[in-house]
Amino acid sequence: MFVNIWGKNIWYDIYGAEHSDTLLYLHGGPGASSLDFVNQAKALSRKMKVIIFDQLGVLRSDAIAENESYSMEYQIEMVEEMRKILGIEKWSVLGHSYGGMLAVLYASACPDSVHKIILECPSLWFEDSARSTAEYLSEHIHSLNNGEAVKLWEKVRFADYQDKTEVVWDLSALLGYVTDMELRFYLHGITLDEYEMSMDTTDIANEMWSKGEQHLKKLLEAQPEPAGSAQKKVMMTDNLLPVIPRIAAPMLLINGKYDPACTRNQIEYIMNNAQNVTQAVFEDSGHFPRLEEAEKYTNTVLSFLDRG
Repeated sequence: MFVNIWGKNIWYDIYGAEHSDTLLYLHGGPGASSLDFVNQAKALSRKMKVIIFDQLGVLRSDAIAENESYSMEYQIEMVEEMRKILGIEKWSVLGHSYGGMLAVLYASACPDSVHKIILECPSLWFEDSARSTAEYLSEHIHSLNNGEAVKLWEKVRFADYQDKTEVVWDLSALLGYVTDMELRFYLHGITLDEYEMSMDTTDIANEMWSKGEQHLKKLLEAQPEPAGSAQKKVMMTDNLLPVIPRIAAPMLLINGKYDPACTRNQIEYIMNNAQNVTQAVFEDSGHFPRLEEAEKYTNTVLSFLDRG
């Protein structure tokens, strides 16, 4: 299904349409899709309405043209417009990884629209997540006996980046050296084959996947406003942890024990500064608890959302 928002066709799907309580899923990436949440959406839909969608410029949704701008603020404005178009008074939001950034920005900007917020393995401070990921990859990178790979690893792990967008491309390049696919995708409780089997790609044309690169590129082009401006645009490379204390909605933090992206620094900040937070640690998971410990994940989310 598609919803037209400001002239752009955004792909979405609804599970459990008969329910009134609604959960919106915000996928990560940037530039990934909602494909790997479908099985959870089906499981959760026994008790609630679950809406998944591909963000603008991702997979089944319209592409972002070269001459168009795109930002995180624009995406959360689209989320709020979608809520209005679909006739939903209030919903809970669940953001995974980069989707956690969108979730906290949306909950802060539109508090009257959000019932509860769930953060699954959020990466709210990209540079911190990148350093942690480099540490996580240390043994593998050094085992390659590749000087260029080690040099790049040292940069990501220790450099004080002046241009924060540079760390995004450096981390991507570093991951390109990783030959262990489970390690590369931050998996622990499942194999890469099991991860890929969780996604039904029958109707996905090959050219759809390349949209995600433009999506990421446009996010990184969304430069901050000039000095002295009343407002500063939010960048995905910004540290968004300070947004956490401003969120009044009850919050659930889900983190995998072996996930390098949701770092100890970020977990501690969230637990110490959120107004109303509960934590659920998944002991046999990396970055994808919804797939690695699927039944526990379903029960944890439903239990949290069922509370008064």
